Parts: sequence; C-alpha cells; structure tokens
Amino acid sequence: MVRHLAAILIADVVGYSRLSQIDEEGTRAHFQADLTEIFEPRIAAHHGRLVKTMGDGILVEFRSIVDALRCAVEIQQQKAQVNELIAPERRLDFRIGINVGDVLVEDDDIHGDAVNIADRLQGLAEPGGIAISAPACDQVRGKLPVGFACLGEQKMKNIAEPVQVYRVLAEPAAASKIAGPRLIADDDRRPPVIAVLPFENLSSDDGWTRLADGVSADIIADLARYPDLAVISRQTMQSYRGRSDTCSVGRELNANYLLEGTLQAIGQKVRVVMQLVDARTGGNLWSARFEESTDDFFVMQDSVTQSVINALASTYGKLATIGREAARRKLTSSLSAYDCYLLGVELHDRFTAGTRAEAIRMLSRAVELDPSFARAWMMLGLAHAVDACYAFTSDSAASVKRWRECIEKAIALDPIDPMTRLYMGDLRGLDDDLSGAAEEYDRVLTLAPNNADALSMLGSSRALVCGDPDEACALAERALRLNPQAPSWYYAQLARARFVAGRYAESLSSARKCPPDNPVTLMFRVLCHGLLGEPDQAKTVARLIAVEFPRFTIENFIRTYPVTNPPALAAIKEGARRTGME
Repeated sequence: MVRHLAAILIADVVGYSRLSQIDEEGTRAHFQADLTEIFEPRIAAHHGRLVKTMGDGILVEFRSIVDALRCAVEIQQQKAQVNELIAPERRLDFRIGINVGDVLVEDDDIHGDAVNIADRLQGLAEPGGIAISAPACDQVRGKLPVGFACLGEQKMKNIAEPVQVYRVLAEPAAASKIAGPRLIADDDRRPPVIAVLPFENLSSDDGWTRLADGVSADIIADLARYPDLAVISRQTMQSYRGRSDTCSVGRELNANYLLEGTLQAIGQKVRVVMQLVDARTGGNLWSARFEESTDDFFVMQDSVTQSVINALASTYGKLATIGREAARRKLTSSLSAYDCYLLGVELHDRFTAGTRAEAIRMLSRAVELDPSFARAWMMLGLAHAVDACYAFTSDSAASVKRWRECIEKAIALDPIDPMTRLYMGDLRGLDDDLSGAAEEYDRVLTLAPNNADALSMLGSSRALVCGDPDEACALAERALRLNPQAPSWYYAQLARARFVAGRYAESLSSARKCPPDNPVTLMFRVLCHGLLGEPDQAKTVARLIAVEFPRFTIENFIRTYPVTNPPALAAIKEGARRTGME
C-alpha cells in the first residue's frame, strides 16, 4: 500500500440518530444540502479532497493543515448562519476533528491511526466546534486568526498513547489565546453535569409509564436544587427516550454523568432499578435497586434522589458533603394527586390555547387531592401566570390573583424551591416592589446557580422586571451552555434579554428559533423589526398575532408580566410606536 502525509478532517452530525427518529427523510435531506451547499464548495476552495461520506460523517484530506483548519472554521461559521434560519429541533450541528499524520492509501480511500485519531477528535469537539491534535496545532499556530484551548491528554479507543487535544477558538479576539489544560474549556466554574434519561416502564400496564416519567422528572427537579450540580432539563431529556448509546448522549449534552433506570410494578410493590454511568467512558459508577409497596412510593422516590446525590459525592471531588435539605421537597402522599399533577404538566407543556383549561383543571385537582403538594401549587400558579400574561384568558386580573394565591401557598409549603422564588420575584415586581423582586432573584441565583431552566427564566425576568440587561443576557446565554440541547423556550427568554440590552438583530435571531405559537415571542419579533427599520416584516408578524391571538395586546403584557425595568419599558414602547402596535 502507498503511504503519504496528510491533514485529515472528519465531521459528524450531533444527534443524527435522534433527529432521524423524528424525521428520517427530512434529516437526510438537510445533511445532503449541507454537504453540497457548504462542505463541498469550502473543500474545493481550500484544495481538499472529499474522500467519502460515512452515514452522517464526512472524511476529507488536505495537503496542508492550514488549509484544513481554515476550511473547518469557514464551514462552522457558514453552518451557524444557516442554523439561525432553522427551528432548533430541525437543525444539524456538526463536530469537526482535525489531525495530521501518515495515512495508508487504498484506491480512493485512506486508513490508519491518523484517520482514527481525527475521528476520535470530532467526538471530543463541541456541537458546532472543532477539536485539533497537538501535532496539527503546532503546525498551524500563528498562521491563522484563531486561538486554542487545551483540553489535556485524552485516552482514545484503540490508540496506544494518549493524545493532547485542543479546542479551536474561532473568534478573532481569541487569536492570541493559548489556554492551559482544564476539564471543561468554556467555563472554569462549570459544575459537573448530569443527564437523567426518562425511566423505562417494565410493567404490562401502560399507566405506569407516566409515573416512570414522573420519577425521572422529579429526580431532575430535586438534583437541580443542589448548587454544585448542573442538571439537563426534563423537556430536553424527553427527546432522548429509549437511547442506550451512553457516550453519544453524553457528548451531545456535554454531560459528565448519565442516570438511567427502570420502573416495574409487581402486585402491590414497585421496583426501581438505576445506574449512574460515566458519560465520557460508559463505565458504570454506581447501581442500586429500590423496592417498596405502592403506599411508600414517594418515600422510595425521595430515597432514590438522596442515593444519587451521595453516589455523585463519592465520584466527584468537588461534592464533599451532602446536606439532607439540599434536595428537599414537600412530598405528596397520594398517587392520584401525583397522576393529576403529571397530566397537568404534560398539558401545560403543549402550550396551546386548547390545552390551557384542561391543564389548570388537572393541576387544580392535584392540589385538591393533596393540599400540601408544593410542586403542584407552583405549577398551577405558573399556568395561571401564562394565561394572564399571554391573554389566553378574557380576565387577566382574575388569573393574576389566582397566580398569587398559588405561589404564596407553594412558598409556605416549600420556601427554598428556586422556581417558586422566581415567580414570587415577578409578583413583587407586579406590586412595584422592585427591591423585593431583586432580592428574590438574588435568592434564586443562590439556591440554584447551575439550574439551566431557572437561569434562562431569570435572565428574562432580570431584563424585564428589574436588573442589568447585560447580566440578564449572560444568564440566558449560560443556561444554553449548560443545556446545549435546550428546548426552544430558552431562546425565547434569550430574545427578551437581548432586546432589552438593545441587541435587536441578535434578539430577532433568537426569537426565530422558537415556533410561532407564542404571542409574546411574536411580539418581540415585531418590535425588533420595527427598531431595525424593517416595517414590512413587522407588519407581516403583527398580522399573525392579530389572527392567532386576537386578545393579546402589548399593554396587557406590560401590566401582567410585569414590565417595570426602565430600559425594557422604553424599548417596548418605542418599538410599539414605530410598528403601530401601541
């Protein structure tokens, strides 16, 4: 066989299997479009050769490592621009790995360790990012306006020696940056991240599926209350149901740990089996089996959460001691109340006008069956808040009153729940008690500094109610870093924060990543178009609001959100004036 020296680029789609399960033909069409419209032109422009495609992967060789890296940077930049026009659940993100070394040539194909290392490198890259080996980095350093962050030596499957790996920093400001080794390159304070997969129901009765989902969802909520952990949100994890490829899921979510489990009802007993897995290696760190009577179901659920936290404490050095109150919640003692609560949450998450009344009915039934169920009170309050703010109801004042009653009851039952404190902060703003609102928001950050859901919503509230708009943007952006496969509503919160900060083009880009089923997000799109001098686009979106959400008005949004932050009020009113939405 012939050998020669080559620079190798391997690209792979993040979460291709999951996307294909949702829309196989559409995902394949998007991949082919990216190949022909982005990859092939950039490869040709930089004198590369497309060796082959491998399912959702692409193998390219170059004579020059400089050409290979320049090509990779341009591909990721162009792909990021394309993704701004595509809904988050449909877009493709690529990881790219680059290596240099001796390759074996067989007909038109290439083989060897140099190729295998490039493949392992792409698995270490972030979604939309580039990872490069030390030998390749040494040859290209100083020749392109990029920087590098060292990820340290990495052991690679079927490669004898560890490989020093760098993350490419494509921003011009990072051109001179050479960062030292660290566990997670983008955030020195990044906590360990755990992803909890939806639990599998092994019972013959499908009715237990909802309870299995509830167990995993409640574990997520409880773990998120521990300040030294970051937990991927429940909505994100729903799309990973049935996934067993631990390392792939871990890479997609940038997670350190994966928790998976099964639930099985056997007569009058319930058995839960769980295992905690190292998401980087696939190694089993801890496993346990819990079995209780159905009467003690929630006691068992609490024990499961505490066991997971203590297992993490023994496997990650930063978690030295675990306090019982770190993940405390007010438990329900009623399976019927819990079932109603889960149904209510499911209906609420659909976020359509047609499901609102039924969601509120089920959540109301949950607190009727168990008046001490704090989390159900919190969710019921949120449902009423959404109805008021989005004008899904004809009587916003009544919904605000009910929102207040529910949150006050939830806080009385569980005063350290971060989401409940966040909603209380919004209510303080509604009362023009801005210092009280600020205190609540600070309390949320203390209680849940790594809860991505809370950080995302806190960014929006700090922008619109009270706070520094730039800090609000930073919170919403950090939430997306903690939860890289975040649901679309994260982008809605980011759009609001960026709007108040005066970043109208970026706000519009974020808002476009959300489905058009939310009158508030559509309103911010209208306002951005108006302030960017795009009246025709503003009119088009405004007409959609008028048709789909005839009760919605900017005045109602300001009054019920509430919008009390002076820069937010000024920007909204100016945008409304320019677009005729006053």
